[in-house]
Amino acid sequence: MTPLTSDTKQRQALIVAANRGPVTFQTAGDGSRTFTRGTGGLVTALTGLAGRMPITWIACARTEDDLNWGQGNVTVEAGRKPATLGVSFLSPDADAYDGYYNTIANPLLWFLQHSMWDLPLAPVIDRKTWEAWTDGYVAVNQLFADAIAEQVRANAEPTMVMLQDYHLYLTPRMIRSQMRPAERPSLLHFVHIPWPGTEYWRILPPAMRLAILDGLCAVDLLGFQTHADSLNFMRTCQAYLPRASVKFGKGRVWYRNHATHVREFPISIDVKRLRQFAQSPQVADLRTDLETQLASQKIILRIERT
Repeated sequence: MTPLTSDTKQRQALIVAANRGPVTFQTAGDGSRTFTRGTGGLVTALTGLAGRMPITWIACARTEDDLNWGQGNVTVEAGRKPATLGVSFLSPDADAYDGYYNTIANPLLWFLQHSMWDLPLAPVIDRKTWEAWTDGYVAVNQLFADAIAEQVRANAEPTMVMLQDYHLYLTPRMIRSQMRPAERPSLLHFVHIPWPGTEYWRILPPAMRLAILDGLCAVDLLGFQTHADSLNFMRTCQAYLPRASVKFGKGRVWYRNHATHVREFPISIDVKRLRQFAQSPQVADLRTDLETQLASQKIILRIERT
């Protein structure tokens, strides 16, 4: 991947790394390429910053059109005026992505962190799981780390890196390991899903658990949605991370001669866009289809996120 360059003279640049990008590309009937903006809270929050600092978003390509587009600047709606973001799509090997996303991130970590595994029976961590870990999750995290390090070196400005969620737990340590202290960026990581108590992390083999905690303790600031999640993370480090010094009163984990500050930052959603979508013909059609399928049945729906 060739890093994007910025001609701005702002004091600081921002790199966002997430499994999904802020936009998804499609090819229209006339052959032109269009895109739709993501509706999540992360996209909403960061597009508001785009006018103040150069932002590059690094993500995995989700569609063939994403892959064909590759990288460049996109202009998206952001309140009163449009915002321009640099977007770089990565293209991991298909088998590597499958192991990273469909075996490790989902369902292994997602179910664990939502306390949803039927523990007497699952998960079964076998040879295929380990292959998905090594050849998938580790490999894709390394792909992100390499791309981020390359972009940091290309930026004229000091750089902050914001890593997102359970897909990229190993990336922070990989970034630290390949960059000299003088060129290392500030690292932030936000976990959008719950962080359960220490007993749930016993589900993972020690090597996986240690790699995850080691990776997250390479960041400068680690954010969660709730205070309970922050406490659970620090307790997990205290229980399973050898030689970590945890200061609950200060919200800090000292590990490998580095301080990670642990805080909670509840993130919003774009309420206006969500309401507009809820009133769209597409949702009305889906509601009609669902009512037809269910007939007189009742449904219980659990929603963890919008």
